[in-house]
Amino acid sequence: MYIGAKRTANPPHIFAVADMAYQSMVSYNTDQCVVISGESGAGKTESAHLLVQQLTVLGKANNRTLQEKILLVNSLVEAFGNACTVINDNSSRFGKYLEMKFTNGGTVVGAQISEYLLEKSRVIHQAM
Repeated sequence: MYIGAKRTANPPHIFAVADMAYQSMVSYNTDQCVVISGESGAGKTESAHLLVQQLTVLGKANNRTLQEKILLVNSLVEAFGNACTVINDNSSRFGKYLEMKFTNGGTVVGAQISEYLLEKSRVIHQAM
């Protein structure tokens, strides 16, 4: 449905968003930013994972190890910052800023993740 079609011909798709950001970065030599937001359980974490996965493919990571490291470090941060809630079994309890580094030619060379608004404590049950 998306192959060969104009970007505006179909609803937004996470891979199309990644492609547009990547192509704009390479074509105009300018930094790009993608903000993923939504309600609890809307799929923000999964969308971010797919976006990073697509950007590492588009950025032709020098080796498979780099691509795997970028994707795995994301999972590691989530392991410390996610919690079970009534709405979502794996709810992120923090905001995440992922900065991917590319060469001028568009090759991905690394990434840096920062977390913010991390809950320092959480009530897990009510005392008698």
